[in-house]
Amino acid sequence: MLDTAQLPKNGHTKTIQLSSNATLFWRVFIPIFITVFISGLVLAFIIIDEENLYLSIPALPVRIIAVIIWFVWLAILKRTLWRLKRVDADDNFMYVSDYWKTVRYPWQDLASVEEKKRLNRQIVNFNLKQPGLFGQKISFLPGSSYADWKKQFDQL
Repeated sequence: MLDTAQLPKNGHTKTIQLSSNATLFWRVFIPIFITVFISGLVLAFIIIDEENLYLSIPALPVRIIAVIIWFVWLAILKRTLWRLKRVDADDNFMYVSDYWKTVRYPWQDLASVEEKKRLNRQIVNFNLKQPGLFGQKISFLPGSSYADWKKQFDQL
């Protein structure tokens, strides 16, 4: 009996997911949850009258610190979690998504692959020859298929 599950569809090989499923958690859930939480705290400190804030120090410095913490969180978010993308691949293209838009890059556009450890997590960076819609560096958390793909990629 012929196993048709392994045959390519429409002349193309099957697309595999190189990024981890946890990317959705780190890219969408954590930023939204923490941003809403911090925004609520900042809003509470700003809206509530100073007499109703039971603080041992004046309210103005606390309000300023709360706003600074909010801006610092947004800067950290932009530099770290917001850079994570979902990456899929087939023989001809890599597909990069930020969960709102998806862009297809041919493999010829890939200049190098870097693997780094940040906060005890492995991060993979695809460096492109020219900047695309998501910039020149595509960062993602590697999934279970990444190691097999990397072995095949290194052999080319």
